[in-house]
Amino acid sequence: MLSLWNDREAPEGADVLSMRVYSSRLIGLDRSLVLHGGGNTSAKGLIVDRFGQNRSAMWIKASGFDLGTMGEEGFTALDLERVRRLGELDILSDADMVKELKIARFDPDAAAASIEAIVHALIPFTFVDHSHADAVLTISNTPDGTRRLDEIYGPSVRILPYVKPGFDLALQIRALIRRGELSNCDALILEHHGVFTFSNDARASYEKMIEVVGKAADYLAANVTPPPLGEAGLTAMETARARHCASHLAGRALIALSGPSVAEDMVDRLADLARNGTVTPEHVIHNKPFPAVLDRSTPSDGLNAFAEDYRAYFMRAGDPNLQMLSPFPHWAFSKDGATLAFGPNLKRATISADVVRVTLEALLQADQMGGWQGLPEHDLRALEYWELEQAKLKRQPADPVLAGKIAVVAGSATGIGLATAKMLNAKGAAVIGLDIDPAVSTTFSADGFEGFVVDLRDEKSVANALDRVVRTYGGLDILVCNAGIFRTGSKIEELDDTTWDLTLDINLTAHRKLLKCAIPYLKLGIDPSVVFVASRNVTAPGAGAAAYSVSKAGLTQLMRVAALEYSGDGIAFNAVHPDAVFDTRLWTPDALEASAKRYGMDVEKYKKRNLLHRDIRSTDVATAIIAFVDGTLRCTTGCQLPVDGGNERVI
Repeated sequence: MLSLWNDREAPEGADVLSMRVYSSRLIGLDRSLVLHGGGNTSAKGLIVDRFGQNRSAMWIKASGFDLGTMGEEGFTALDLERVRRLGELDILSDADMVKELKIARFDPDAAAASIEAIVHALIPFTFVDHSHADAVLTISNTPDGTRRLDEIYGPSVRILPYVKPGFDLALQIRALIRRGELSNCDALILEHHGVFTFSNDARASYEKMIEVVGKAADYLAANVTPPPLGEAGLTAMETARARHCASHLAGRALIALSGPSVAEDMVDRLADLARNGTVTPEHVIHNKPFPAVLDRSTPSDGLNAFAEDYRAYFMRAGDPNLQMLSPFPHWAFSKDGATLAFGPNLKRATISADVVRVTLEALLQADQMGGWQGLPEHDLRALEYWELEQAKLKRQPADPVLAGKIAVVAGSATGIGLATAKMLNAKGAAVIGLDIDPAVSTTFSADGFEGFVVDLRDEKSVANALDRVVRTYGGLDILVCNAGIFRTGSKIEELDDTTWDLTLDINLTAHRKLLKCAIPYLKLGIDPSVVFVASRNVTAPGAGAAAYSVSKAGLTQLMRVAALEYSGDGIAFNAVHPDAVFDTRLWTPDALEASAKRYGMDVEKYKKRNLLHRDIRSTDVATAIIAFVDGTLRCTTGCQLPVDGGNERVI
């Protein structure tokens, strides 16, 4: 491994905290050191209190922050002397430790400090770095890991047996310090847990970490063949089927992400190894103690078997005060080597998927060195059901109402479609926008908010787009059919075939093709729902708009038939009928002028001709659409809902 330290980027003449931020980011940027919030760092110095007095302080990474991206806001300042005194106690419950660390904060509104705060306070150096380095843990988790680590490092690095993080670890470090053994080593390796380095200089502590982890990486390179991971995943339908079953076990919608694949003849071996402990204890929080193994065509058998195994694992705790977590797997092998990671939202599914990759690499490397022996079951369960972790879960805000849901919005580059897509995403759904306008790929440009350029008239392109959606996110729960055109019109006798055919092709036939391709996935969706964006012209058509009115009426009829045909599959179909939504590209200045003229009005009066005299916006229509898909109208199907401010002819 190479040091990333750059004197030109390091804060020159900086205070302790600024230097701490810089070197922490160097550690955090390397995911092989601290994956998704793992590890922590600290620095000691002086802080001036309200009375102008210097106080000994320790800044330590706060729980929930990411070393790779956080600044000073990610560190909580603690009264160093008070925290050190906690380390002199012989008994301190976890609950009391948390309370005492809260009391030790200089700012009572600061984020909760890392549970390793007492450990950091006891280590008598200005800078302390702690990582969960993959290379070190891979070696540590081999059956003779202690011997291998001693062979690699010799007396310069102290190897400590695993104890539970928090106060138990603080007692272990305190004993080491009292024996005078810390001053004679460059680093500490906690078996099955991670690495500590320390120095009074930020760069020295960081580069010790790089050196320690680099030796482990070199050892692996010399003793094992790089893991042969592939990318072969399940098909879209297989993915949707597995996600459907896992979601029912979880009692909620899940995102399912494809992970790396392994050789088919390694699946049973790796599944067995994975039952011998996670790479580092925190991984049991992310991915549970073991994976599921499932068959591509009938995933429910393997997923249900996992649930039974997990219940048995929980019951072996023999603690009636514990409440079992939802018994769905966070990751799974297919019997031919593909992997899936499941999570209640995209962020947590991504964390699980990343942990899967690290786990597979570690298992495959360790297997070449004699096998895998991580923490035993009781230690993993103690971490998974640790009261501090349970409290952390309870503090997390409730997920948005559409978390775990996957939505496709057709006709989403602008107007109603874009407003709907943004609202769906804000409510937690992963949203994929489809549009013929290339702008959709730049407007939708974030994880869980993607845009695909698709001509909905091309059924093959539509099928490919949905296949990509399902293989990327796991399934399809929500479909909003919004794409449409309006050509200012002529009376029927003057209406040309080109305008007629194009309008029906885009406004009606394209949506039939989209629905045809989507229904197999929607059948496997979680509370699946389809909403068509039709028009006030369905119930109150206007002169000069024959093609548009007929196409939207046909779309509404398609919705009604679909509601009849697929109610048995639990799919809800509804339509909204907007009118006078002028912040859409459907309403060009020419179209607006022509429509106002037909009603004998000027444009401004025409815009507010509804009974409520309301300015109707795309977001108003989006709000109505959301009501059909977020559970607000969960018992409604076949409905036509006007969003028009009140129209006399409709009423």
